[in-house]
Amino acid sequence: MKTLTIRQPWAWAVAKGIKPIENRGWTTNYRGTLAIHAAARWDDEAEEALREVVQRARTQGAVLPRTLADDFPLSSLGAVVAIADLMDICTQLDGQCDCGPWAQIGQNHWQLANVQPLSEAVPAKGRLGLWELDIDLSSLLVGGRQ
Repeated sequence: MKTLTIRQPWAWAVAKGIKPIENRGWTTNYRGTLAIHAAARWDDEAEEALREVVQRARTQGAVLPRTLADDFPLSSLGAVVAIADLMDICTQLDGQCDCGPWAQIGQNHWQLANVQPLSEAVPAKGRLGLWELDIDLSSLLVGGRQ
C-alpha cells in the first residue's frame, strides 16, 4: 500500500478526519488508498502547530481530547495510524482554490477523503515521498472499509 509520512500533530488531525488537506511541496500522479504514517518526530514548530490544529478543529466543531496523548493510538509517533483515499491534488499554488482553511498558499493540496483510523498503531520507519508498506491493515480498521 502506498504510504505517506506526516509529522505530528498533523498526522493526528488527518487520522481524526479533521484535516482533509495535506500540504506538500511536491505532487504525484498516484490516486487511491494511502496509509497515513505518523513520523517519529513532531513538527519542528510543535507548539505552534498544535495550537493551529486545535484552533482549526474547534472552528470545525470537532470533539477534542483533553490532551493529544489521550487520543492514542492516533497520537503515536513512528507508526501507521490511519488510511485515507487520495482523491486529487490541487496544484493552484497561488491560493485561488476552494481547498478550505487547511490549504497553504505555495503548496500542493493533497485532497484526502474516506479517512479511517486504525484500532492500533503499526510501528514502521517512515520515508520521504510515497513509499510502500507491505503490511495488511484491513483487520485494524475501525468500523471496517468498504
